[in-house]
Formats: sequence, structure tokens, C-alpha cells
Amino acid sequence: MSASEQYVTKLSQLSYFDNLALYYLCLETPPQTLALAFFQMDEKISGSMLGVLDVKRRKYIHELMTVQQKMSEEEKKAAAEGLLLIADGLISRNLISKQGSYFFGTKRE
Repeated sequence: MSASEQYVTKLSQLSYFDNLALYYLCLETPPQTLALAFFQMDEKISGSMLGVLDVKRRKYIHELMTVQQKMSEEEKKAAAEGLLLIADGLISRNLISKQGSYFFGTKRE
């Protein structure tokens, strides 16, 4: 991936991530960023992302969302953009592979 090439440009593309790819994305994203980004995404996508988290981390994300719900739209949008950059970073590190429109987590050995 070149510096200007971006694989994931919209939050809606996260619906094409398999569970392992979503898991990697959730692990790599700071909890505060993840919680803020959830305010910008479709509930099906955020539900899928929360579904791959362990119970303790899911509860923590929900608590952060409660605290951060009054943050500005600019901060929420910035968090969503950060999430997309993290997804691209995972692709460039070969933890997620892009096959057509779909993204698959690569099993670690």
C-alpha cells in the first residue's frame, strides 16, 4: 500500500469485514476512539464489532460511549477517520487481506 492509497474509505465498508478482521480492528483501536467511532456507524456494523469483543472490553466500551455521547460531531468524525486509518494499517501489515470487496483476517501462526 502506498502512502496515498487507502483501502477502507467509508465506515460502511466495515460490513465487508469477517469476524477475525473485525476482531483485529477492535484490538488495535484505542477504546476511546472505538467508542467515539461507534456514534458514526450503522448499528449493524457496531453490533458486529461489539460481538467480537470479550464481555469485559464490551462493557468498558459501553461505559465510554455513555461518557462520550456529548462529544462534538467533529471529534466523533475524527475518531471514525482514525478507525479507517487503523484498518488500512492492518491491511498494510497483512493482518487483514482484501479480496475483491471483502476483507478477511489472516490467522496468526
